[in-house]
Amino acid sequence: MMRRALLLFFVAAAIVLAQGNPDWHTAFPGFKIAGNLYYVGTADLAVYLINTPRGNILINSDFEKDLPLIKKSIEQLGFKYSDTKIILISHAHGDHDAATGVIKKETGAKLMVMDADVPAEESTAPGRPGAHVDRVLHDGATVELGSSKLVAHLTPGHTKGCTTWTMQERDGAGNVFVRDVNGLMWELIQSAAR
Repeated sequence: MMRRALLLFFVAAAIVLAQGNPDWHTAFPGFKIAGNLYYVGTADLAVYLINTPRGNILINSDFEKDLPLIKKSIEQLGFKYSDTKIILISHAHGDHDAATGVIKKETGAKLMVMDADVPAEESTAPGRPGAHVDRVLHDGATVELGSSKLVAHLTPGHTKGCTTWTMQERDGAGNVFVRDVNGLMWELIQSAAR
């Protein structure tokens, strides 16, 4: 009994501490990374926008409370949030996907998720998006819109369906999306924003 209470305490503490990261919900200016690839996330949670002639692709959605910041970044870059056609995620954790259902509802975008993360994405448990997945992806699947083609790479660990996204940039330079932006990658993104 004591062991169970102690475990519950640590789980609850981890959730509270995670939600308390102020940078998760702090505005960060959207900026162009390269070609048609843009950063539109918060100060510590990555959301990427790929703009194509046929609409936008969003990778990650962050929490619902971050959606106004994401919309503002998209609009300030000269794009329309309502032009979102496809939503992808790096993995099924609330800090990266909690708002997918809201974005689907507001834009009519199609949600595409790696097979192992589909149950978590469609779950209606507290903190989960409860969003219907329109296309189930498998390792090596491609997602195309306009002139952009992304490849989904299954990189399990953080979740069973962690996905690393790659795409060939229009000028021929390759771009890689990582499932979590931190460390060196975060420093590179901050440098690019300056």
